[in-house]
Amino acid sequence: MEELSIIIAAPLLVELCCVMVLMAIFLFRWKPETINDDLPLVTVFVPFYNEDKALLLTALDKIDQQEYSSRLQVLIIDDGSTNDTPDYVYQWLQQERKQSYVILNKPENTGRKGAALDFALEQQVATGEIYIVVDSDTFIEPGGILALANKIWSHPGYAAVCGYVVPKNRESNLLCKSQFYEHIGVHGALRTSQDQLGVVPVLAGAFVAHRASAVRELGGWSEWLVEDISWCWKALAHRYRTGYTAQAIATTQCPENNDALFRQRRRWSRGRVEAFWETWKVSPAMGAMSLPWFLISATEFLFPPIFIAMPLFAVFDMWLPFSVMAIALLVESIFIFFFIAKTGNAHNLTRVEMAMLPLFTHLLRFITWIPNILGYLDEITGKDKKWLTR
Repeated sequence: MEELSIIIAAPLLVELCCVMVLMAIFLFRWKPETINDDLPLVTVFVPFYNEDKALLLTALDKIDQQEYSSRLQVLIIDDGSTNDTPDYVYQWLQQERKQSYVILNKPENTGRKGAALDFALEQQVATGEIYIVVDSDTFIEPGGILALANKIWSHPGYAAVCGYVVPKNRESNLLCKSQFYEHIGVHGALRTSQDQLGVVPVLAGAFVAHRASAVRELGGWSEWLVEDISWCWKALAHRYRTGYTAQAIATTQCPENNDALFRQRRRWSRGRVEAFWETWKVSPAMGAMSLPWFLISATEFLFPPIFIAMPLFAVFDMWLPFSVMAIALLVESIFIFFFIAKTGNAHNLTRVEMAMLPLFTHLLRFITWIPNILGYLDEITGKDKKWLTR
């Protein structure tokens, strides 16, 4: 039993060490960004398919209200909608608008957001040097476009940078609240540290900026099920940087029931494996370098969550992995506390709420453990990629 304890504790210890290194990087290297006065033209991509008209029009209102050094070009991409939402979009455009708008009508929906984005690229109407992709149910907070464009233009090596995306329906139920705490806590903390290294392996596709020249070099997004993760890893394989900024804030709708959440997390999980394969295709050397990130991610999502693992460790007197997991929970709590405190505590959380963040995160990992496993199996077995999509 002692040998088994050591074997189980080993990957947990590696993950703990990685989190501690990332926390140290955040504490000693992170600084708030300053705004660059010389930013290029921006094209915003807003793909939608049968979206609720109220959500889409609100998302467009939020974009129209953005302040930027030049007028934004906004491409509204109808991905083969069959409801009346496009009619409401045309009505919305009849009014005088602050930004410049182009509607693109894709004849048929293929079930992939990436295909809609590539369709827009093929029309050759995008004029910006920065492409910002915004989901049709995502609301950008004031200054969000400026902050995201400023971040990606702060270093010539950035191929893509995502913003700080949080669920706006957190009060709907416990499931939504857990997702909210996950996004504002561990996701934000880890991405902020990874940004200091120029390696953010998972970007929030609901609000993400791409350098147009990198898109022209690397190609678009349509070949993948989870286009934001796979494109990001492809960029890293080509030795670009990927980044994150907590100053570019947007809110979005998170799944409100188990069925929707399971579909989302199963798709995301498959996307991680898909992205890993893409890196190897581009460069075996970069694939080997990405292996540690992939294994850490696999350990995090495939290893039994603490609500299962820690009781089992206690029952079988496996105190080494139990201790490592307990220390990891403490380190995670400290990391999240410093992240929220240093980045301004945008959501005005109390110290009690900050302390509860890791518990909500691990509750969510417990709930989504099976979908995560199924997602890995889907990609390994080559399951059809047209399911569980938009």
